[in-house]
Amino acid sequence: MARIQQTFLNEKPWPIYVSVEPWPHCFELLPSEKLTLAWDAPETGDAAQIELISDKEIVVWPEGDIDAMEYYINDVPAKDRSWDFKYPIVLPPKPRGLWSAFKGIFR
Repeated sequence: MARIQQTFLNEKPWPIYVSVEPWPHCFELLPSEKLTLAWDAPETGDAAQIELISDKEIVVWPEGDIDAMEYYINDVPAKDRSWDFKYPIVLPPKPRGLWSAFKGIFR
């Protein structure tokens, strides 16, 4: 296997979230922070598949020997920053109109 690394740089003015599957690990990157993943990738085929969920969320599916994956934020070991969010993702409020109340009665 070949040692490989992939870096994600947050150039947005807001935090972005990078999930590394299948564990999952999830890292919050503040503006201008960079996350680097380093692992042993397969000799052939894709080293990782990357899914852009939105302008705030990325999902990475690495291939190869991922048990010993290393995580760095701004070149500093950062595995302990997984799921440590300063600005948690806020979900939109559930609709509370007449139709929502009606559906709630029959659940």
